[in-house]
Amino acid sequence: MTAPIGLTAQEKTFFDENGYLGPYTLCSPEEMAGIREQIVQEVLTRNPTTFKTFAHQSRHLDCRVVYDLCAHPAIVERMAALFGPDLVLWRSNFFVKHPGDKEIPWHQDWNYWPIDPVINISAWLAIDECTPENSCVQILPGTHKLEIPHVKAPEGMAFQEMVDLTGIDTSKAVNMILKPGQFFLFNERTLHHSNKNTSDKRRIGLAVRVTVPKVKVHHEKLYEGHKVIVIRGEDRVKLNQVAPPPEVPVAV
Repeated sequence: MTAPIGLTAQEKTFFDENGYLGPYTLCSPEEMAGIREQIVQEVLTRNPTTFKTFAHQSRHLDCRVVYDLCAHPAIVERMAALFGPDLVLWRSNFFVKHPGDKEIPWHQDWNYWPIDPVINISAWLAIDECTPENSCVQILPGTHKLEIPHVKAPEGMAFQEMVDLTGIDTSKAVNMILKPGQFFLFNERTLHHSNKNTSDKRRIGLAVRVTVPKVKVHHEKLYEGHKVIVIRGEDRVKLNQVAPPPEVPVAV
């Protein structure tokens, strides 16, 4: 009998003190190899047709393979241990870094998001292997206790804004080295970034964005057709527009 997925008291304390947890395993590298091929060939090559955004954004709404990763019990049950039994998936993003691609500057996610209040837990799932050479994410523990102002980022960065690093010691950054199929959790204020990809290997990660039903998602500030999906428990508050999970493809 499989033991239920959750978190120990020590893990919850670590998250409270550091703002992240992991890595954890969703699937083996061998299992991810097949999933990766489907994502690269079928998802990242076409824009969605049922809502107006681009190929890397919120594909859990129209691609079952992406939804199944986002809603996997290995992710969702750990999130529930931190945020409670009722959870909604409001966004997902593929972050694809090819060799030579730009640095993503140090930032806190709360700065960019149209949700109110800004309460979020993210899972960052490795589709490819993630190493320091091919630009794994770096986390700065304990910074989730701060709300740091953002300023204009220098030329050559992947984002236009970054945190004001005045007084911030980035020397204690933790490299989130991941095998394909591994992930880590972090909250909306945990300071993180990734360097330029200096290797000859691509790096794909899937960021899974989850909140609770009492948070209002401003759909109109995201894109036309945006909705949330309830991935655990119930939505008793009904603040947001809700979509069902995408259908499971019928085998031919």
